[in-house]
Amino acid sequence: MKRVALLACCGTLLGSLSLANAGPQEPADALVYDAMAAPATVSYTGVVQTVRIGDDGSEASVYRIEHRAPNQTVRKYSSPPALSGDYVVTRGVETYSVDVIRRRVVKARNDAVNDQIAVDNNYLLLRQNYRAIRRSEESLDGRDVVDVALVNNYTHKTTVLVRIDSITKVVLDKQRFSADGSLLSETRFEQVSYNATPPATDFAVPQAYPVAAGTDFNASSDDPHATASAAGFAVREPKFLPEGFSPVQARVEPLHGVRTLHVLYSDGLRTVSLFENNAGAAVDLTRLHPQTATVAGRDADYAQSGPTMLLAWRDAGLHYALVGELNLDELEKIAASI
Repeated sequence: MKRVALLACCGTLLGSLSLANAGPQEPADALVYDAMAAPATVSYTGVVQTVRIGDDGSEASVYRIEHRAPNQTVRKYSSPPALSGDYVVTRGVETYSVDVIRRRVVKARNDAVNDQIAVDNNYLLLRQNYRAIRRSEESLDGRDVVDVALVNNYTHKTTVLVRIDSITKVVLDKQRFSADGSLLSETRFEQVSYNATPPATDFAVPQAYPVAAGTDFNASSDDPHATASAAGFAVREPKFLPEGFSPVQARVEPLHGVRTLHVLYSDGLRTVSLFENNAGAAVDLTRLHPQTATVAGRDADYAQSGPTMLLAWRDAGLHYALVGELNLDELEKIAASI
């Protein structure tokens, strides 16, 4: 694919588009947990429009999605132009990114996709920091939907709003908001159909294209402190995190050939990643037009891509980067506490 992923993280709660079937009296927080189980039983097709909004501008994409339960999905992009014609096939823990212009396939593996322990832990964290509230009923794309808001217990602000098809329990729209109430991103599902299960041939990968190895991720440890102690260098951990955030997963992974510790912090919905190594820059910001900042009196660089903020700096021979949907002030406070 002709774009660089900013986060190599596990899928977080509500990352899928569907919710499992549930009775009308089921509590809203139980519906949230059902969201993670639905792809195993619900097949669907449709068109997805996604917009990510940031101070530096917006990013938009449009793709046709086909999902065949339990674990096969294909996303075929029509926008932006740089991605038009490209598609991504996911089969279980394996992902194949098909670049039709370069006529190649990049294959990657993420064992964390089916990590049920991580999913359960994340749900408990979400319930600790958010409350699910049914808001209203309306019509969207010709279908009746129920609005469910996830409200942060500390800010008392809505972080995520989902509009759920009242019959199929598929989420037809998902909006994410910043602490000041501004829209960060929206994912809208249109032309949805459940009439037929997509055929297995729709998830085929071109046999004539050469296959390049992407980055493989082993299942993350749910004991970040133990992983950090085995990183092979003197790891430093933040003493400050925003309210509700906890370290939830960690792995040591090769980034640009450098052994790097990646710790994922989450409050159940929002995430921030800390990348740390002792051999080279933790992230490459050159394509993002970085600006200068200061972390505890040391020079730093930051950049923004849509709602995602990146902060990178060096201290005592270690290279750090924080990446997440938090504002610069929050990232600087985390960084200064390391």
